[in-house]
Amino acid sequence: MLGVWLIGLGAYSATIYHRGFLAEDFATYNQAWTLIGQGHLNPYDTVFHSYSFLRSDFELIIWPLALIHLVFPQPIALLWIQDLAVAGSALVAYLWIVDYLERRRLPRWPSVGVAVVVLTVLVVNPGAYQTLSFDFHLEPISTLFVLLAGRDLWLGRHRRAWIWVGVVLLCGSFAAITLVGLGISALLAGRATRPQGAILIVVAIAWLVLISAVGANLGSNIALYAYLAGRTSLPGSGGIVVLASGMVAHPSRVIHQIHARLPNMYVLIKQVGVIGLASAWGFGVPVVVMVTNALNSNSALINQAFQNSAVFPFVLLGTVMVLVWLAQRFRYGWIPVRWGVSQIGPGPAGQLRKALALTPPQAETITTISIMGRFCGRTYCYWFYPDGTLPVHSHEVVFVFDPANESTIPPSSAAADVGASAFVRDDLRARVLVDADGITAYEWLPPAGTTHVTVSTTP
Repeated sequence: MLGVWLIGLGAYSATIYHRGFLAEDFATYNQAWTLIGQGHLNPYDTVFHSYSFLRSDFELIIWPLALIHLVFPQPIALLWIQDLAVAGSALVAYLWIVDYLERRRLPRWPSVGVAVVVLTVLVVNPGAYQTLSFDFHLEPISTLFVLLAGRDLWLGRHRRAWIWVGVVLLCGSFAAITLVGLGISALLAGRATRPQGAILIVVAIAWLVLISAVGANLGSNIALYAYLAGRTSLPGSGGIVVLASGMVAHPSRVIHQIHARLPNMYVLIKQVGVIGLASAWGFGVPVVVMVTNALNSNSALINQAFQNSAVFPFVLLGTVMVLVWLAQRFRYGWIPVRWGVSQIGPGPAGQLRKALALTPPQAETITTISIMGRFCGRTYCYWFYPDGTLPVHSHEVVFVFDPANESTIPPSSAAADVGASAFVRDDLRARVLVDADGITAYEWLPPAGTTHVTVSTTP
C-alpha cells in the first residue's frame, strides 16, 4: 500500500512541477543543488540573501544530494526525494508500531485492526499533502532519519541509531532541535535508553552552538525569537546564549506565547491523536518541535505542515502506545485539517514552460515569487518586489510575471505585477517572450555598466 502511495505522491509532485507553482523555498534549494551539481561547491544564495548557501542553515546534506544532479540534472528530483522521505517516514512509523504491538503480545486480530487503521491514517493524513504541496524542504528528509534513529534506540540497536543521528545533523539547525526532542523521549522511556538520551541532547545542543559560533545559521533568522529576551535583535555568535538567558529571566513571555499558540498546536495533532503526547516516545519530538515553532514571532511556522513534519508520526506512535497500554479498544477519530493550496491552470502552466524554455541558461531571472522555483536553476535569480531595486549581474535579464498567482509579501499585488510588467515592456524596452493566459515574460539586455535595476509599478 505504501509503495502504491509513493507512486501516487510522485505523480502529484510531477503535476505541481509541471504546473510551475514552486516558489521561494524551492528556488533556494534548486539553486544550491544545481550549482553544486555543476561543480560550484560553494554556491551563493541570491534568493533570500547574497551569502554562501552553507551559511544559511548549515544544511550539509545538499552536497551529497547534488550527486543525483550528475545523473539526473532535473530539479523535479528534489520533489521526488521529498516524496520518498514522506513515504519512508510513514513506513518506519508503521514498522515501529507493528514492533510495539508484537512486544505487547496483542492477539492477532486486534493487532491487524490497529495496523490497518494506522496505515490508513498515515496515507490520508492531510499534513503529508500540505507538506508536498509547498515547495521542497529538508524537514521531511530529517524526519525520516529521526524516526530511524528513534526506532533503533527503542529496539536497543544503539550503534546503528547513531548513524542515523549523524545524517540528521547534516540537515541543519532545525533538525538538531528535533534531536533534542528525541533525546528527551529516550530519557523518559526508561533505564535502557536513558544514557543514550542524555548523550543525544548534549550532542544536539553542541551542534547548535557550533552552527551559531561559525555564523552558519543566517537563514534561521533567530532574531524572530529576540522578543523573548526583550530585544529587537540578537548578536551573531552569542545569540543563543542571550536568548536562553532572557527566557530564563522572563519565563512569563514564553508561557504567554505558548498559551496563545495552543489552538494552532491542537490543529496539528488532532488528526493523529492528542493522547499520544502522554507517551514518552510521543512526547519529546512533537513538543520540542511545536514549542520551537510556536515561540517564533512569525505565526506561519506553527501553521505549516512541512515545518512540523516530525510531529505527525511521533504523536501517532504515542497514540497507539497509550491506547494499547490502557487495553482499550482502538477507536480513532480523525478530523481533517483544511489547508488552502494554490495551483496554476493548464494554460498559464504551459506559458510558464514556454518562458522557461526561452530563458537562456546564463540569464539572470527576476520573477514573481509564486512561480520562481523552476527559474532558479542558475547562478542569479531574484523575486520581484514592487518598486524594489535588484542587482544586475548578467548581460541578459529575463522578467516573468504571473499576477493571478502572486503571493509575495505586502505591498505586492496583482495590480503591482501588471504595472511592473508594463514598465519592463515600455520603459526598459524589453523584448516580449511570452504574453498569454495572464503570463508575461520579457528579455532585457541591460546597457553596459548597469549594476542595478529598479522595477517600478507605475510606468
